[in-house]
Amino acid sequence: MSSLEILEQDDYNLVFVLEGISIEMVNAIRRIMLTEIPVMAIDEVIILKNDSPLYDEIVSHRLGMIPLKTDLDAYRLPSECECDGFGCPLCQVSLTCEIQNTSNSPITVFSGDLKSNDPVIVPVSPDIPILKIDKNNSVIIEAYAKLGHAREHMKWQAVSNVHFRLYPKVDFDDSKCAKCQDKCVVSRLCPKNLYDFSDKKTPKLEKDYWKTCDLCNACRDACPEKAIKLGKIKDKYIFVVESDGVLPFDIVIKKTFEIFNEKIREFEEKLEEVEIQEP
Repeated sequence: MSSLEILEQDDYNLVFVLEGISIEMVNAIRRIMLTEIPVMAIDEVIILKNDSPLYDEIVSHRLGMIPLKTDLDAYRLPSECECDGFGCPLCQVSLTCEIQNTSNSPITVFSGDLKSNDPVIVPVSPDIPILKIDKNNSVIIEAYAKLGHAREHMKWQAVSNVHFRLYPKVDFDDSKCAKCQDKCVVSRLCPKNLYDFSDKKTPKLEKDYWKTCDLCNACRDACPEKAIKLGKIKDKYIFVVESDGVLPFDIVIKKTFEIFNEKIREFEEKLEEVEIQEP
């Protein structure tokens, strides 16, 4: 039976343990998180005035890479919208920026200077620099954001990074340490400091070693008495997800499994359509 246990979570990082599924399914979940969850990103830019040193194309690219908070319930994919993707309030958000530098020194235009016609769809941070303009210069920009998938462009990526690792299993036989001439060598050479040698007699494996152990084999290779055996627990994995804040993690997880189940149903339907010929 499969299960999911959250270990750590904040606004931008999520660590959880996934158990009871194969590595193929785990990798499918990782790929769905990276490429299949739709999010908002600027896709069309109209630059009416640009007095900055940057070319219009560079400014457009920088705008497109600004992560935007996303509301999946309020907007549709352009391909699924009644307007056929031409742009309407159901599939498109307008963001504008009009800055006139009236000071005597250069100023920086930030993502917070973008004004959205939807107060929900805004940059995740107001402090992302876009360009600089000198005194008496100005910039006037119109931009339009829409939902998209990261398989089309990485600006539509719902998470910044996601990876998984095997759930480690370390068996440490401290009875073999009695004959060892260098009892602290394991605790010294472990790059993750998973062994405690505070009593100066026998190294002890930390209780929650599995949270950081990546099975690098340093302890096993360094132990002169071969007291350490490394392995993994079958069908159990530690997931690490990093986000830039475009979607809450609960929405990311929910949407991932919705898409996963939808793909399974689609695969079943395709199989039923296939005519299997007997040899």
